[in-house]
Amino acid sequence: MSDREHYTGNITGLKIDKPNDSQFVGKIGGYAVVFNEPSENLGGFVEYISPSAFNGVNMKDVVALFNHNFENVLGRTSAGTLQLEVDKKGLHFSLEIPNTTLGNDIYTNIKAGNLKNMSFKFVLGRDSWTRAPDGTPQRTIEQIKALHEISVVTIPAYPETTVAVTRALKNDAYKQKVLAVLKLYK
Repeated sequence: MSDREHYTGNITGLKIDKPNDSQFVGKIGGYAVVFNEPSENLGGFVEYISPSAFNGVNMKDVVALFNHNFENVLGRTSAGTLQLEVDKKGLHFSLEIPNTTLGNDIYTNIKAGNLKNMSFKFVLGRDSWTRAPDGTPQRTIEQIKALHEISVVTIPAYPETTVAVTRALKNDAYKQKVLAVLKLYK
């Protein structure tokens, strides 16, 4: 028997305001997943992610975390603060970092180079196994059934993942002026 109590309620009609620029520290981006690159040894085997692993995966409500901890939320696709895109290299992300203690700490550590890798948590759809020439078992994730989260991590399973501070144009009017000037040079 658990001492925990859970309450649920209807939130219909709840108004959510669009975040403004002061609510964010800056923007980070990189690759949370890389295709065809080896993981570290994961306890007797090495893992790879197939370029087709994300085919058909619903990414409408994926969260961005720090070190896979759901108490350390940094963003969410359904909130528009996390964008995910699959390309030839892997799963690329762009994340607006919230102006919170955690957000400021993460952003500062990424900018300083203390945090430079990513990870992800998923539900397996299909995998396959082979052996490397040296006999090490190799697992390939062929299909992911669901992607729950991506995380900025201290120690990655996949060393080729990346995270870095990116330039973000915070002011929409300024952004429009920059885009207009860039069009002149095309």
